[in-house]
Amino acid sequence: MYKSRKGYRVQNLSWIIILGLVSFLSAHAQTRDVQAQYTKNWKTVGPPKGTLMIIGGAASSDNYSYFMDLVGDPDASIVFVPTAGSVFDETNSAYTALLKAGARNITIIHTKDPAEANTEAFAGPLQQAKAVFIAGGFQSRLAAAYRNTLTHQWMFELLERGGVIAGSSAGASIQGSYLYGGVPGGVGPQYVGLGFVRQSAIGQHYIRRNRMGSVARILKTHPELFGFGVDEATAAVVHGDTLEVVGEGKVALYDPTRPDYAEDRLQEYLFPGDKYNMATRKITHRAEPTPQDLWTGGGKNWKDPTATWKTVGPPRGKLLLYGSAEVNRDALSHFRKALRSPKDLIVVLSTGNDDRRRENQRVVEELQKMGAQQVTLLHTINGEKANSRAFARALDDAKAVWICDSPGWQLADVYLHTLVHKKLFDVLQRKGIVGGSGAGAAMMASRLFGEPEKYGWHTGFGLIDKTMIVTASQNAKTLAAIEKIRKENPVLQHVILVEKSALIVEKKQIKVIGIDAIKIYKDNLKKTIVVSPGERYKF
Repeated sequence: MYKSRKGYRVQNLSWIIILGLVSFLSAHAQTRDVQAQYTKNWKTVGPPKGTLMIIGGAASSDNYSYFMDLVGDPDASIVFVPTAGSVFDETNSAYTALLKAGARNITIIHTKDPAEANTEAFAGPLQQAKAVFIAGGFQSRLAAAYRNTLTHQWMFELLERGGVIAGSSAGASIQGSYLYGGVPGGVGPQYVGLGFVRQSAIGQHYIRRNRMGSVARILKTHPELFGFGVDEATAAVVHGDTLEVVGEGKVALYDPTRPDYAEDRLQEYLFPGDKYNMATRKITHRAEPTPQDLWTGGGKNWKDPTATWKTVGPPRGKLLLYGSAEVNRDALSHFRKALRSPKDLIVVLSTGNDDRRRENQRVVEELQKMGAQQVTLLHTINGEKANSRAFARALDDAKAVWICDSPGWQLADVYLHTLVHKKLFDVLQRKGIVGGSGAGAAMMASRLFGEPEKYGWHTGFGLIDKTMIVTASQNAKTLAAIEKIRKENPVLQHVILVEKSALIVEKKQIKVIGIDAIKIYKDNLKKTIVVSPGERYKF
């Protein structure tokens, strides 16, 4: 009996020791620096084994398909981490997107408790996983839950096995060593990421939300970091020292050691297919050659052609604005008939992803069906290319330009204050025509509205001076936003352009030619001027 009890006591004591050791190791795991432990022997900036896919948010179906190509097997085990967001089950949009991309073996892990993240029971799925996908939301939630835990450790071990870690939005920023967008405070644990890319700060939603310069501000106080910002539906794919861009947009690079790194040239851009060596800080491959014939009058050297205007509309030439965002055959027919000859050169101006390029190519085809003999598509997402004399040369002889309904923020990002922008004024000066629909029409104004304005894209092409074109639905929210902007910019005149309305703008007058009337808010929202089809309005 005594022997048995002694054996029991010894066995019980053994379990106490084991449990104590587990508790000690758990506590130790949360206090040690997992990132330093796994990267101290790396000879590369990114993982020497394994691959990272850093998506700038708003991941596209092509992004998810590319991730599955990296994984290499639809039946491979994928761990899905939704902690940054607010939907933690199979209804998470990123989870369903993975299923659509072909994933057949997904395990969800989620906790807000780092103690739980530090247990084998929680982190276990990572041991057999081939890949991890970290969904978007707030990156500080990811850092608070997983940094320096067993989960964090086993993510590094997944990379050491040659696995893939991908993340979108918050799931992108968390992969840096410095946590871009961490809890306000500037220093301390809240500004430390998971560190899959050493000595780095990673921005996301970077171009669309007009966050340019935010990474540069971090580097002012942390010049030892390598910084980059990834646009939406775009990914930086990292393996070893190589960063390659895939997707729809671009990646902004920030390197304080670059010889020409200065306030007026903080970032340089990579585009889809471009490659960069993060160790040497050099671009190693350009999918398209960098233009060498750049116009120097753009950017901060821009001189506003409207400074000498005595009219709101162009003193020479005319503008045709159509409310419909879709390719409208009636609008294109009217635009085509405004030209004197079918031989007149028409330039169709476009930007956006390849789907948008194909969609805007339809405008070219429609105009050709209508008898136009010379139609050229100018399309790029590269603002530097928009300053290339070779790229913009077609505008030298153009009698008309059609600005497509590309995203307003992207039209501003790519073309504003470039040689292409300057040549739009030249076309008008030659008594030519500039037309556009939807966002393309709104871009002709001096002030932007709606989503572009929300993210700080305020300035349009200014082909109509001191004016804002509003194509949004007329509701209380829209009117409140207009009133706010009007108070901040009292010189603006606000034109409401609805879907079935259309305008001709010349010198000091508007003529309505569409089916619906337009509304003009001149001084305040209580003074509404309605201009019906066939009527004219003088500014």
